[in-house]
Amino acid sequence: MKPRRPMMEIVMMVIVMMMMGRVGAFWGTTTTDQSPPPPPPPLLPPPPSSESCVGIRSYPATLSQVYISVLVGVHGGGRCGLVEPAGVQVMEAAKWTAAKMAQIDFIPGGVTLGINTYDTCGDSLGTVRSGVSAVVEGGYLDDPNCSPNNAAPPHVALLFTDHLPPRLTGFLQDSGVRYVEVETGDMTPQLESVMTLLQALNWTSVGVVAHSLQVLRDFGQLAAKYHVCVSAEALLLDSSSGQTTTYSSVLDAVGGVGGVVVVGPQHRLHALLAAATHAHNYTRPHWLLVPTGTIQEKVFQGLNDVASGLLAVRRASQTVPEFGDYFLDVASSVSTLYPDVSKEDYVEEPGVFKMVEAVYRVGSGLRRAVVEQCGGVGLCDNGTLTLRRDGTEVIKALSILSQRPRYQVLRLLPTEGGRLAFSQVGHYTKGVLNLTEALLEGPTRPPESPCLSCRCLNVPFSFLSDLKWRSEPWVTISATMAITGFLLVLAITIFILVQCSRGQTSEGSQGFSLLLLLGCIFLYAAILPYSFEASAITCKLRPFVTSLAYAFVFAVMLSRSLMLATSDSEGLVGHVSGIVQTALFFFMVCVQVGLGVQEWLKTPPHPFPSMPPLGGILYACSTEPTPFLLSQTYVIFLLLLQFFTAPFVVSSRRNYHEGLLFLIATVLIAAIWVAWVTLFVELPRVWSEACVCLGLAATSTIILLTVFVPKTYLMVTATARESATTVRPLTRPHSNHDLARASSLVLYDSVQHIPEIIYSPQHAYSPDPTIHFPTHKENTYETYSHYQPSPHKVTRF
Repeated sequence: MKPRRPMMEIVMMVIVMMMMGRVGAFWGTTTTDQSPPPPPPPLLPPPPSSESCVGIRSYPATLSQVYISVLVGVHGGGRCGLVEPAGVQVMEAAKWTAAKMAQIDFIPGGVTLGINTYDTCGDSLGTVRSGVSAVVEGGYLDDPNCSPNNAAPPHVALLFTDHLPPRLTGFLQDSGVRYVEVETGDMTPQLESVMTLLQALNWTSVGVVAHSLQVLRDFGQLAAKYHVCVSAEALLLDSSSGQTTTYSSVLDAVGGVGGVVVVGPQHRLHALLAAATHAHNYTRPHWLLVPTGTIQEKVFQGLNDVASGLLAVRRASQTVPEFGDYFLDVASSVSTLYPDVSKEDYVEEPGVFKMVEAVYRVGSGLRRAVVEQCGGVGLCDNGTLTLRRDGTEVIKALSILSQRPRYQVLRLLPTEGGRLAFSQVGHYTKGVLNLTEALLEGPTRPPESPCLSCRCLNVPFSFLSDLKWRSEPWVTISATMAITGFLLVLAITIFILVQCSRGQTSEGSQGFSLLLLLGCIFLYAAILPYSFEASAITCKLRPFVTSLAYAFVFAVMLSRSLMLATSDSEGLVGHVSGIVQTALFFFMVCVQVGLGVQEWLKTPPHPFPSMPPLGGILYACSTEPTPFLLSQTYVIFLLLLQFFTAPFVVSSRRNYHEGLLFLIATVLIAAIWVAWVTLFVELPRVWSEACVCLGLAATSTIILLTVFVPKTYLMVTATARESATTVRPLTRPHSNHDLARASSLVLYDSVQHIPEIIYSPQHAYSPDPTIHFPTHKENTYETYSHYQPSPHKVTRF
């Protein structure tokens, strides 16, 4: 089936927009979210009104029939030109189910069910085009009051096998179209047989290549239960002329692994092995193929170099055996679309039974409507369709004789003429694997693939074995900045500790300065989780340590600023309480710890696989901006408090003008936050982690440059000034100026007489070091005792 042209898509969308106005008017709905959902439309339209009706399309069918629209990927590939055998089987399964219900008169009143199939080509754009076509051509948007007597039979539901894009889902909901998702087939029994085979072969470390992300997840979870390590993963895309590089990237992803398990349809398995024959400098692994459908030896002829000796696990049972006979009859009559398979090569696709269940679900709803609302005589105007989960009733209603799951273990070996041929070497039934001795013993036994110091992607984090350094350039730049900043922090810390031990830090305690340096180390260390590849532990640590490191630094600055702002107030200079500062800091940090632990336990983040351009699998942590920024809400609150508190401490002279330094650092940190948050939101998601690391490194670096570099300079100059100061001993004041200065100093420090003042290091609040008082008490009368009294004086002392 050829894809529709873009002009056709535009015409369809215009028709849809024109129809939407009439749909809303007919159901009486509005476009607000608070409006109730529209009631289901009747199975048959009411008699036509006298109004003129346009846009009505009719189908050559009788009014006693109803239709289901089915969206399925019959074709695939880059240009929608490659037939998908799985999609063909699923499409025919829908037709077979409708024919089976008509055969047994499942719906009374002579009501038959028809199937309209729309090809999605296996991609999201094709799904949108097919969905719009199904809604418009199926008459879902037609006004029931404008239905002529020769109107098309009603389309009552829409079934789809591919994931619906959000825009199409919203369109179907607004249009009132009932839609049912056809679940993918369950491959768990087949994967369990593969796990048992891997254990028997001692393949405890394997690479996995699958045709879908869901299969990769299921395989990894099941392999962990069987203690099988998945050391490499890749996604197997469609084969087309323009995807040679894709298969090369898949081979590179699983290179170096002894055993590789490949899950997918036959044509993709063949394309991967064909690419392996032309690969250069490539260590060829041992292949284990897990086809989702049939696998034929004729497909692998000419690939003796890579296909000889490979193993395959093929399904040998059928859930719907009657459909198998029907499909082989159809395939033999139509050769352009259906694969040429014999009865021995036929394998039922996993999605066949799921489609049978979905069609039966719609048919069962029609049966209830006809029996309960229409009297069992056919369709009626007031009949409505309700869909329910019918469970296993479909097996009994359609007389399906399901077979017990059974799987064959095949090996592809060359014959005497050089032709490759499959031979059965075992089977898996009822959870038991039976293998021939020829496979387990002798020179033809497949080599083992043990797990020796392997890195497993499917098992819980083990401390160092899962850590793998990322190779992006920005990671190297961030790590270099962090290492350089750490060395600078270490040097400043050693300098302050030496100054404290020598008693040369005259302007107060440096305890909170050391805490702020420790916070800078935390900021640099918070870059580490972003420097390693995503895993369960790194994805959990990234938002947790980022918010905790920021909260630690801002809590130190805010608690110190609050105390400076309240202590240096009007009047005499007050005392800054270390206990109160510590309590404030502890409370602020504990709030962030509680929020982080709550978020960790409530919604623990997990790594999810994303598909890079060349088809491999790259595990990554979520980089959605909204959840990450919400986790930083408390940190932003602390930064805003610090930003509004810093101007009130700018005039403080304590601790080497710490208030002014905090103001400069706060303004620059706020500017850095605005910059990296803007880049985090606006740039593509691939740069999100780099923006976060930029903010961490820049914040810590700004604190070092604006707070600690000036502070160390002031400490050095103060020490040098103290060393150069000379002490001038005084036994008594020599002048009125000296006496007044000494008196003022005494009044500042104490209201009592100071018997002795010893020289101490100079700071902003200490007395003049050049003023010294004698160590003994002076008697004022002794000072003037050498004067003789004058007889001319009236008053004597």
